[in-house]
Amino acid sequence: MKKIIYILILLISNSIFSQEGNINDKILLGVYIPKQAENIPNIAKKMLHNKLNQVITKNGISDFHNSRFIITPKISVLSKNITATAPPMHALNLEVTLYLGDGIAGNLFSSETFTLKGVGTNENKAFISAFKRLNTSNKLLKNFLLSGKKKIIDYYNNNCGLIINKVDKLEMQNRMVDALILLTSIPESSTCFETVKPRIKDLYIKAINEDCKRKLNIANSIWIANQNIDAANKAGLVLSTVNPNAQCFSEVKTLYSNIASRVKELSDRPWKYLLKKIDVRLTEIEAARQVGIAYGNNQPQSVTYNIHGWY
Repeated sequence: MKKIIYILILLISNSIFSQEGNINDKILLGVYIPKQAENIPNIAKKMLHNKLNQVITKNGISDFHNSRFIITPKISVLSKNITATAPPMHALNLEVTLYLGDGIAGNLFSSETFTLKGVGTNENKAFISAFKRLNTSNKLLKNFLLSGKKKIIDYYNNNCGLIINKVDKLEMQNRMVDALILLTSIPESSTCFETVKPRIKDLYIKAINEDCKRKLNIANSIWIANQNIDAANKAGLVLSTVNPNAQCFSEVKTLYSNIASRVKELSDRPWKYLLKKIDVRLTEIEAARQVGIAYGNNQPQSVTYNIHGWY
């Protein structure tokens, strides 16, 4: 009997945890590390960026480059010492405040402060040591993200009409991929998502067809210009990213076969590039979202964020 009760409690706990973990799921959030007042070494900044990416993905959010909504840190050095040990060590006591909000409109949604200590043989390693201590499972951190996620949902619910109008304009300009990114950035747990859901399939097909034609033209141009190994590899890199559901994929396969045959003649070994295969496990909505995320994450940093009033 005790065993049955334990199993029931465990199942209920898992259900509650799952619901909490999935609340406001499918939100796109980016990491933005602005120029800090403190002189933080570049390697340590990169480590902090990676750590915040872990925080995002660990808490049911998708990391997205150039995202409207961002998590950004402010670092303050509370103390800096060199220990009287052999060898001497650098000891740092940091105050790290995380902010989450709408980086375009400049609206802050939530913030939380953490004290982190780090020790290393040099200052760079001391910063890295401190940033590693930011626990992705920290309760304060989870509450900070949950508060921010709820306000992101509110944004989509309150601005659904404006978002749809922008999608319409992008589609009229034949910017199908940009329209798809905007449409699939709407979280599934928002009421707005139910409104736009019927459009995703149609826009997904238009977007991958547009993307296929563009990449096929690029690969063709590369290959026609110089039919050597270097050109083959450059063209292959482009062709390997084409969605197999696109209408022009048969032309992609033809070009791929021609290049692969030529590569074998030149190098007497198989070509290393492979075309994409259809992932039957993905729903159309998941596949559409992956297209948007992949395209957005491959774009250079192009957003100027407005966070001056956050701290």
